[in-house]
Amino acid sequence: MPVHDEWVVTRSAGKGGKDGGQRGGGGRTSKKDREALQRAFADVKPLGAKTQKRVMPPPENPPARPAAPGQAPRLPEEPLIVEREGNGIVLGKRRSAHSSILDSLEDPRLEVEAECDLHGHTVREAEREVLRFVRNCQQNGKRWVLLIVGKGLHSPGGKGTLKSAIVDALSKRPPARFVLAFRTAPRHLGGTGALVARLLDDKRKSLAD
Repeated sequence: MPVHDEWVVTRSAGKGGKDGGQRGGGGRTSKKDREALQRAFADVKPLGAKTQKRVMPPPENPPARPAAPGQAPRLPEEPLIVEREGNGIVLGKRRSAHSSILDSLEDPRLEVEAECDLHGHTVREAEREVLRFVRNCQQNGKRWVLLIVGKGLHSPGGKGTLKSAIVDALSKRPPARFVLAFRTAPRHLGGTGALVARLLDDKRKSLAD
């Protein structure tokens, strides 16, 4: 209820109510009442324009948290899109991957800088090995790498269980943080029994410069 220096809304029924005649007509307060109100609100101060808070909606794309001291900056979280063709060809890419990089992934002249043979590994072992492999390659400046997964000819049903798991690892799981694009390897690098990947540039180098 708003209170003013001179007037206060009361329920008094006319003049000469229970206040013993201290209030005048129309609800005017007595000097004693005004002094009591002034004492009660003596510590109350109006809010200035600078003290008012504004509630802003959260940004649609909040910025990534900065890395803690001594910790490597986080790599882009942009998801990889996986496309599968009827002939067994698999392509995984980020939207930022340039078309020239995608063309190079299937170039019969492509040369890789490192390779990782996953034959004999369980799915869990293979994923750990892929994470270690792509992380080390990226840190050492190697961008074009080969992952040998086998064609699954000896797997139950003749399906490449390991290959499917590594595709998921490169697109959805921790190794994906280091990958810009990957594809079923060209024939001279193993064809459907291998995956060739282009790793992300190491952002830490540019931040350190």
